[in-house]
Amino acid sequence: MTSPDEPPANRAARSVHRRRLSRLFLPVVPDVIGLLGSQAKLSVDGMVSFESWSRGAGGVAADAVRSAQHDAYDARRRLLEALQSALSTPIDQEDLFVISERIDRVVVRARNVVREGEVLGWEPDGHAAAMSGHLTAGARAVASAAALLVKDPQEAGRQADLASEAAYEVERCYRVAMGKLVTSEDLRKVLIGQDMYRRYIVVAEAVAAVADRLWAAVLRGA
Repeated sequence: MTSPDEPPANRAARSVHRRRLSRLFLPVVPDVIGLLGSQAKLSVDGMVSFESWSRGAGGVAADAVRSAQHDAYDARRRLLEALQSALSTPIDQEDLFVISERIDRVVVRARNVVREGEVLGWEPDGHAAAMSGHLTAGARAVASAAALLVKDPQEAGRQADLASEAAYEVERCYRVAMGKLVTSEDLRKVLIGQDMYRRYIVVAEAVAAVADRLWAAVLRGA
């Protein structure tokens, strides 16, 4: 019991001691869903920059994609550290790990598109712009689903479906782009265009993979 005449410094020291003891018996539960949401939001930032690059914004947007990818990776590392220390999590730890890894894969693959485009001296066109717009929409849906996994699983599933639909729209745009490309008589343009358009499909596949795992987490918690 604390005496009213006890010096303030002693009371403060006693309070610190109590807090330390409480942590021993009541360990802090990390907000793993919040950390996953932070990673997903940073990945959306990367995809927004990727869309800007795909619409012709050039080097500034390319640098922004790389910066966002690094930030999202750092956020993933914080989530993994939290998973190591957590005694329990609101959804399965493996689901959290895999969802995080697949979100990271989306923005990494987008960054790789930028790298390859720079190496080949490729200028994104209207087809690339259309595909990137759907990829951004997919990334936004993934971020929404990740944030709602515990709060509203049904809506999380709906958002995962929207991400899958966005990935399908990229495939549709890809078919249109390839149909136009093969009519060109410039062989170099055809070969580089084929390679670059396919890389957008690779990003779309990564978005679809996140959506699938989000649904697995929803069903596991049902």
